[in-house]
Amino acid sequence: MRIVLTHPFCWPYVRRGSERNLDNVARYLVARGHEVITISSHPKHAMTETTASGKRILNRPFRFPVMERVHIQETHTFFLPAYRQLALLNPDVVHSFFFTDALAAACARRQRNYRIVFQMNGIALPGISCRRFPPEAWMWRQALSRVDDRMVCSRFIGELLHKFYGRDYHVIYPPVEVADFPLGEGPADGRPTILSVADFTVPRKGVRVLVEAFRLVKQAVPEALLRLSGNMPEWLQAEVLRDVPESVRPDIEILGLGKPGDVPELYRQASVMALPAMWEPSGGSLLEAFASGTPVVATNHGGLPEFMTEDVGVLFDPLTQDQETRNVKGLAEALIEGLHLSRTKGIRERCRAHAQQYSTQSIGPILEKFYAGA
Repeated sequence: MRIVLTHPFCWPYVRRGSERNLDNVARYLVARGHEVITISSHPKHAMTETTASGKRILNRPFRFPVMERVHIQETHTFFLPAYRQLALLNPDVVHSFFFTDALAAACARRQRNYRIVFQMNGIALPGISCRRFPPEAWMWRQALSRVDDRMVCSRFIGELLHKFYGRDYHVIYPPVEVADFPLGEGPADGRPTILSVADFTVPRKGVRVLVEAFRLVKQAVPEALLRLSGNMPEWLQAEVLRDVPESVRPDIEILGLGKPGDVPELYRQASVMALPAMWEPSGGSLLEAFASGTPVVATNHGGLPEFMTEDVGVLFDPLTQDQETRNVKGLAEALIEGLHLSRTKGIRERCRAHAQQYSTQSIGPILEKFYAGA
């Protein structure tokens, strides 16, 4: 099949869950012998490249100062290049990862005959997270009504889709490429190490609460170390560390964004991975940690509980429905329990086996049947 994948951004130029998900899907499909074309964007300039993920047509983003004043984003203007290029291609299937390119695929189909799969790794809620201009809720409804299949990354997102838009859906979990994350043995020096991987500028990721909880962890586990890997500018570092005692600060390592190849090694060297996020659609970093053999502590909220079992991780109650968890004590207790779990016999192998059910080899064949309309 000729399969076109569309999304406003792509890996590794943007490193988030959806971009990683698209790349994993593309690599699997190429390995299966499909012709794969990705339509996306490059942060600086237009280009076409051929990679292990297939052919990629990358557009230069539309950026004008006036756009911000009227709340138009690059994700909205991506409709234009997506429409233009889909009108020139002759795919069997278009798999769109965002609502603007799903709508573009539906509009371009007037000139072509192909199947459209719209995957939602998140959802805009009318009256809550949609703007009147541009008319996001209208665009969502148009996309949802004009595609052939609606696919969600978790039951959590599916329930929101049904509640706010009245649409049915199929749950297909985002696959993780297990081979990209070799099984680790934990910290080389045996020191209890908590790792968190996220864009910490997003408040719902919970870095402030995590640092507060780490102070309590240190009282029970004095040798513990906290490592923060991800986007964390200096102003946020100053804010997060402002009230941390001098005795604790040396044991908080802020690693920055780093390179994509750094992350697998960080997972392997961690005792436990912390994901104290709210409203998380699924949890790509959670699955990556499991693939590396690292147990996870996560919030009992959003889509995260769907990927957790008590033999490979610990959930804690956020005590709120807000953007950021308030349960500092609960998170600290979960982290201590997670560190204990990391020392149990066979934990690394259990985590790895748990990740296998979400691997590209497990999820990929389901996607192929989905493309065929099964």
